[in-house]
This record gives sequence, C-alpha cells and structure tokens, in this order.
Amino acid sequence: MTKNLTTRLKKANISDLYEISLKSSMAKTGEVFIFEKGSLSDLFDKNSAEKLRKNFLRNNIKVQQITNIPTLPKFSDNDKFVNKVMTFRYVPKDIFSIENEILIFDETVAIYNKNELLIIEDKIFADNQKQLFTSIWDQGQSPKLDFEYKPNHSFYKNLNYFIEDLQIIVWPDADAKKSFKGFSKQQLGEYIKNIISSDTYFDNSSYIITFIWSLDGEKMVDVCKFNENNVDDRSGPLGNIRVYKEGKLCNDLEIVSGNTLLILGYEEKIRRQSKNLKSYLDGPAPRLPLELMNEQDFFSK
Repeated sequence: MTKNLTTRLKKANISDLYEISLKSSMAKTGEVFIFEKGSLSDLFDKNSAEKLRKNFLRNNIKVQQITNIPTLPKFSDNDKFVNKVMTFRYVPKDIFSIENEILIFDETVAIYNKNELLIIEDKIFADNQKQLFTSIWDQGQSPKLDFEYKPNHSFYKNLNYFIEDLQIIVWPDADAKKSFKGFSKQQLGEYIKNIISSDTYFDNSSYIITFIWSLDGEKMVDVCKFNENNVDDRSGPLGNIRVYKEGKLCNDLEIVSGNTLLILGYEEKIRRQSKNLKSYLDGPAPRLPLELMNEQDFFSK
C-alpha cells in the first residue's frame, strides 16, 4: 500500500451507491471492471439505473462484467449501452465466489451491498484488483443471455470445406451477408475453393483459415494459409495471408482486422491443445466469446 491510501467504510445509502456508480461512468481510463452480484436495477429505481447507463454510453466507458450467474436476465432497455459498452463472462463460484459487488476503475475499488460501502482509493491496490479481475476473466466463459446481444462486430458459426484432403475453415463476418446475399452453402464453398485452386500460392498448404466480409458491398475473402513448421523454434505453424476482392487478388489491401487476429489466436490455441493436426481439424471449433461470435448459422434467415 502507498502512503496515499484512502479507505472509507460506511453504512450504504442509495445516494452513496449512486454517487460511486456515477463516478465510474466518467472513468478517466475509459474502462470499468465489475464483479457483479446483481444489476443496477437491484440498487436503484429503473429510471436512475438507465440514466447511469446513458452516461456510460455517452462517455464511451467500456464495462467488463464477471458474474456467477450462468444465464443473465434482461436488465436494460438501452440496447446501445448493452451492445457498445458491455462484455460479459460467467465464472462458477468454485473459481471465484462473488459475495459483494466489486467496482474497479481508475485508482478506486468500491466493495458494496445494499447495506455497506467500502471505498479504497489507492493506485497499487486498484492495479492489483485489475490484475485479479483479468486473471479470473480469462478463466470465464460467455454466459447464456435472456436478451438479444449484437455487439458492433461478430462472426457467424464457422464452416468447413475441402479440396481433396486440404481443409478450409471459413469464418463469415457479420457484414458478409451484404455481399454474399443469396449464396447457398455449396455456392459459397465453390466460390472460395475456386479462389484457392486458381492460385498456386496455396499449393502445399497444411490447412487454410478464411474470412469472408464485405467492403462497400463487394465480396471480400481473406485467405490465411498455414504450413507445418519443421524448424524447432516452438512457434507453431507458419502462416501468411492474401486478400481477394470479387475473386481477384487485391494487391492494394494487405491488412487484417483485430477481430480476425483474435479468431486466429483462438484457432491456434485450440490447435496447440490438440494431440496433433488431424485431431485439431477434426475437433470442434474454438468457443468464441459473445462479443466475437453470434452463435448463428450464416445461411439462416
């Protein structure tokens, strides 16, 4: 602890709890971490809770929330707040039991329930609590939701195609519906396989991971090839990417999104957990968090 440590334990009232929540909605770092016991609506009336949520949204404060509740009920009518601000993880009580709400932001940690409020203001302690939160977050999984959740960017369930023994894993981006509208599963497979078959660059690939998306309504395909790495540097397979616009190699666009990189990371993680390449390719797709995957079939209406 530092000499600047400030702690305040007091009987909680609605005004105190609202004040600390309002302060967090203006966090200087732009991020708030919550070990969630209930929702704001359990502490305040609905109008006050929604007013706070509007403030989080207005200030673009990102909120990460860990809960022991495996299925989250609908808690807000502000869909923009839920989709643009919130991300969730469910953690079983045997990993971390949440007995009181814990709110972490800037240099402040607030621990409270309806009766008591403890506020600790100390940078080192707050940083340690953020580290603890991140560690537990990484052990969590996406909860089930009793409401619709459509974050700004998400992917449909992955698809698998084959060119003889070469497996092609396809991740459709949410906006791919715009440019690949009307495609059947078979037509999409033929479209992607034609791109790969017509380019000798992909000869001798061990497996391929592809992303389809839309750019101003045009059909975009990012094709990532992977080859076994026979050099003992423990770095995993070697990969490279080519971007295609309307089926033609796009030389002026050689960039992938952060979401694409995240999915490639999840794919690589599950590959490393598999016994060998075959068991990885034959096994289930990586389980992506809700903010990345919408759990829907790309061809469903």
